Amino acid sequence: MTVREVVIRKIEKNLFVSVQITEESNLYTDLGYDSLSFITLLQEIEDTYFIIFNIAEMEMCLEVGYLIAAVENKLKETVYD
Repeated sequence: MTVREVVIRKIEKNLFVSVQITEESNLYTDLGYDSLSFITLLQEIEDTYFIIFNIAEMEMCLEVGYLIAAVENKLKETVYD
């Protein structure tokens, strides 16, 4: 399964509304996330991929596409560390 597929599934798991998820979807305004569900989502992603987001990175992950890209970048970083 690709990073995109995993992230989308984790987002879907925490949705309370039935909407189409695109890379342009904003977790808060489009998908109904609140701060607790956002942090829970990031924690699940961190646990899945053994990565850690810092605060600045978290702020950039409000759109699905940015979140996917951040995870992919983190995974590349861990390969080269």
